[in-house]
Amino acid sequence: TNIKRSNWYGHLQEELERKGISCVCENFPDPNKARREKWIPFIHSLAERCESGEKNVILVGHSSGAQATLRYAEQYSIKSAVLVSATYSDLGDKNERESGYYPQKISTDGGDKEVNMYDFEAMKGNCPLWYQFHSNNDPFIPLHEAERIRDGLGLKEIDGHYRMLPGRSHFFEPFSELTDLLEALYQKC
Repeated sequence: TNIKRSNWYGHLQEELERKGISCVCENFPDPNKARREKWIPFIHSLAERCESGEKNVILVGHSSGAQATLRYAEQYSIKSAVLVSATYSDLGDKNERESGYYPQKISTDGGDKEVNMYDFEAMKGNCPLWYQFHSNNDPFIPLHEAERIRDGLGLKEIDGHYRMLPGRSHFFEPFSELTDLLEALYQKC
């Protein structure tokens, strides 16, 4: 899979580089299963190569990449994170469950127990600026799933950190709101 030809990823890289903003857009290992055990170390290896230092990285994650961004920020410091079409749960999908990103309920002798919970406090401690985009007609991720991530991170629509953009589906196409946000974040650096 050539990531630069998937969705808007290559277009975003070209737009940012045209504006003089350094951007990494590389094929990830294990693209079909997107397993946490492979993606988090890979993202870290890319961040370590960042010219301005890994703590100055702005991560943009779409769909499974949003989950990887959340989990990455539990462990590592970054400047900012942008989530596009993030979900809280695995939505009952076996492949998503096996990726290792999502909280799970397990039955024990003492009743149900939740494991692999998100550590939103660690995420906020390691990343001071969070932004999230979601659509009201995403065919894969219901709005209430995105709202659970929004609420866990304490994002607000009024300050622009959470943006519900109507009619954008799963954000398969380029959208100027993302490019504009990244340009503004870069100028703050």
